[in-house]
Amino acid sequence: MPLATDQRPRRKIPLAFRRSRFARWLALGTALLTTGCFQPAAERPESTETSVVIAYPVDIEGVNELVNQSTALHNTLNYFALFLPLLEEAPEFQEGMPTFGPRLATSYEFSEDRLELVLHLNPEVSWSDGVPVTAHDVQWTWEMQIDPRIAWPFAGSKARISKVEALDDHTVRFSFTEAYSTQLHDVNLGVPLPKHAWSQLPAEEWLANSDWFVENLVVNGPFTLEAWEPQQRVVLRRNPTYFEPGLPKVDRVVFEVVREERSRFAMLRSGKAHLVEFVSPSEAQLVVEDPDLRLETFIPRFFYFLMWNTSRPLFADVEVRRALTMAIDRQAIIDTLHHGYASMSHSPFQTGTWVHNQEIEPWPFDPGRAREILARRGWEDRDGDGILDRDGEPFRFEILTNSENALRKDITVMIQEQLRRIGIAAETRHMEFNAMLGPLSRQEFDTVVSGLAMDTSFDTSYYFHSEAIEGGYNWGAYENPEVDRLIEDIAQNLEPSDNKPLFDRLQEILHEELPVTFLYQGRRLCAMRQELKDVHPNAVSSFFNLRYWYLEGGAAAP
Repeated sequence: MPLATDQRPRRKIPLAFRRSRFARWLALGTALLTTGCFQPAAERPESTETSVVIAYPVDIEGVNELVNQSTALHNTLNYFALFLPLLEEAPEFQEGMPTFGPRLATSYEFSEDRLELVLHLNPEVSWSDGVPVTAHDVQWTWEMQIDPRIAWPFAGSKARISKVEALDDHTVRFSFTEAYSTQLHDVNLGVPLPKHAWSQLPAEEWLANSDWFVENLVVNGPFTLEAWEPQQRVVLRRNPTYFEPGLPKVDRVVFEVVREERSRFAMLRSGKAHLVEFVSPSEAQLVVEDPDLRLETFIPRFFYFLMWNTSRPLFADVEVRRALTMAIDRQAIIDTLHHGYASMSHSPFQTGTWVHNQEIEPWPFDPGRAREILARRGWEDRDGDGILDRDGEPFRFEILTNSENALRKDITVMIQEQLRRIGIAAETRHMEFNAMLGPLSRQEFDTVVSGLAMDTSFDTSYYFHSEAIEGGYNWGAYENPEVDRLIEDIAQNLEPSDNKPLFDRLQEILHEELPVTFLYQGRRLCAMRQELKDVHPNAVSSFFNLRYWYLEGGAAAP
């Protein structure tokens, strides 16, 4: 996940090949967009007021993605509620090159040499204050995205866009320095923002005035912001100026900020909430058995791991990282905590996707071999206290994770016990998520149990490229020149099929060098009340089609 606003470096990440979280492969040639995947449901009985309540673990920090951290909730509001992206990503991407559908843009075409992309904007879309949305908004937003005074963390994805021009009010042209496979993805990262409203604040004042954008918010998405009570709730209300007739289908969406996982689940079961996005596997059976609830599952674009801080001498040795990996019984973690909703993993890429290397087998659980490796590296229990030591120093470190996630806390406890059995003293530490991001970004930790999103272009630059140590999510300070080169070569290729051998080699290196120990591939479990309809959570987002949700019978808010 992106870094917290108060912790991230205020500079442009220089990699030209970094990509959108929502990036995907683009078919070559001219494209005329078709309708989106989800069509409006049949007309439902109207009621005076319908509200969907979602119990959610984290809050937002504001409404401007260029200055506020991109948490999962922030991305939901940006792409599916408050603003319209240029294009809407379809969730089918596992088997090959995915597609985009229309949102603000109704169609697009590339020039023959693919150095220019022209998008045609929907002339019926306006901002909530009545001002039309135009190509000038798109051009200005790009200027802000690359402005060094703002230092948007994802500005690197715009590095090969040389110019953006408003040809007229509803036609915008993007020019590129070269043709490459993910041009459309780079264009689509970041929603167009309201130039007429937000350009009133000079760019050099943006970072220090996050609240100003809330106070001067205008939107063009299906919802507007009715209220925001920090650390309590975010309330969305139907945008009366939204351009799609009959949408959204509910009047309000309320995100109740509830840190404790069990409290969120209790709200769902009691009827005080309609949906909980992150349900613990231990509670899944309770959902299945409750006639008032239903469970939706999918494999998310996440990889879950134990990351080693390789800048610390204790974890700089590849052999030591391998021994530690073999001392962790990942299948026991899956069986004990996931109840059938996870499987072993060796890769950041989902099993079943075209980039996944099927030839690699996960490292086995073999504590005996782990002890042998550690002994060869000089780690023995010389003083008989049950803890391995070397040069008078005990093998002791800390496992960090975020306190809101009960599952991850349980994982740290299981890993702690498994490592204890081979003579390693691991202490657990749990921190609030936003507070944890600062130490991670500064490499002020030993190890961390966490998860990161993998975009649909399968870009790993933010996680494993050496330039992502500062300003990215390579928290463990992993460096490998061949990995850097592979990531760069993947980004340069125009044909995705040319990248399959490169992806395979990349996974081989990550498997051998273990900058992270891949723990498992888990399923996302979303639980909801039976009266909440047309909800289709998928690997793009659990809130992908939020504007189509409705409550059966026009049910009132709980």
